[in-house]
Amino acid sequence: MNNTFNYAEGLYKAISFNTLPEAVQAILEQVEVLNHKFDNLPLTPQDQPDDNRFVGINEIRQIIFPQWKRQTIYNKCCLGELPHSKIGSKLLFNIQECREWRDSQIKRGKIKSNAEIQAEAEQFVINQRK
Repeated sequence: MNNTFNYAEGLYKAISFNTLPEAVQAILEQVEVLNHKFDNLPLTPQDQPDDNRFVGINEIRQIIFPQWKRQTIYNKCCLGELPHSKIGSKLLFNIQECREWRDSQIKRGKIKSNAEIQAEAEQFVINQRK
């Protein structure tokens, strides 16, 4: 019985304790080849940033406002502060408009940037240790 690893086809006939290192090496080489192929794939339309599309409240929280709770977004919509559209009872948000609104609010000091929030958190921890 032939217990060798077939490197050319990447298939095994039988793996034994003696051929295990060669089999593992061949598998690692194949994984490296696959990783290289995946890294060089073009972006799918879903992966490409399309700032002019409309998304729901969960998506806008993930993309633009990760530090906000859902209720904060609802409140800003109710007050007419946050740009949105409403179809029936569903709120829709244009990514580009929300990003521009958020950036303008950050520039005017109305909301804090992630860097400012991080700095405040670090300062809070330092103050708690004293």
